[in-house]
Amino acid sequence: MCRFAAYLGKPLLMNEVITKPRDSLIKQSSAALESDISINADGFGIGWYNLEVSEIPAVFVSVSPAWNDVNLKNITHQIVSKCFFGHVRAAAEGGVGPFNCHPFHYRKYMLMHNGGIGGFKKIKLDIFNLLDETYFYNIKGTTDSETMFALWLTFFHRTKRDHAGMISAWRETLATIRSLQEKHNIKESSYINSLVTDGTQIVGVRYSSYPDQCLTLHYVYGDDFIHTKEGVHMINAHCKTKPNAIVIASEKLTMHKHEWDDVPPQHIIAVDPKKNIQLLQL
Repeated sequence: MCRFAAYLGKPLLMNEVITKPRDSLIKQSSAALESDISINADGFGIGWYNLEVSEIPAVFVSVSPAWNDVNLKNITHQIVSKCFFGHVRAAAEGGVGPFNCHPFHYRKYMLMHNGGIGGFKKIKLDIFNLLDETYFYNIKGTTDSETMFALWLTFFHRTKRDHAGMISAWRETLATIRSLQEKHNIKESSYINSLVTDGTQIVGVRYSSYPDQCLTLHYVYGDDFIHTKEGVHMINAHCKTKPNAIVIASEKLTMHKHEWDDVPPQHIIAVDPKKNIQLLQL
């Protein structure tokens, strides 16, 4: 089902999220704790922003298992960013290959996804027919996730392209998927935990066809997410409505479980450029 983690806040070394925590993303690639699938060995990806250089994110993907990739360990202790994504993949829709590794990106936007779209093959053509040409031709792989990103981009670029537009594009994307599944009488469940960012804000969803079957999604916020003598944890967790650091993850990364909150089922989590956090019902 894949696992992911995202960070937004003050500049942070990527390894504070990707490798250092007790239940880090690298550990989840071989021993996920909050999923029926514990092994996520079908590739990984990281994406990060340096907005002083460019609004377009840097993205590094590999088909190697994250736990066995020397390059991943060698670069994350040197990359500092205010916003980054990390993803480890268990292939469901689409084979193992670099074009199917998350995160996917188009210009300054990046998306990663944990889950699957029920009956995707039966609605794929209908989705393609709804896409703006630009985003259709940007699809390079064969996953439902990348196609969903193209659909989100299509709806988003018909809005004012602001924070509210990112939220409304998610609502329209999920409503469209539901409508097409009903049209084709699809009974398979969808599981959509997904995040989108432009490097200054993150908007994502925790959604399932059946609310009691949602995949796990958590977040933690506070002053600093750093390594201390007590292990990696959030300093002054829950202390601010406008925190300095926010982490959103499929699984709680640290042993300090009390610091984490759940994104409720069937909800949007929206973090704006000023780091205000909203939970909005779908």
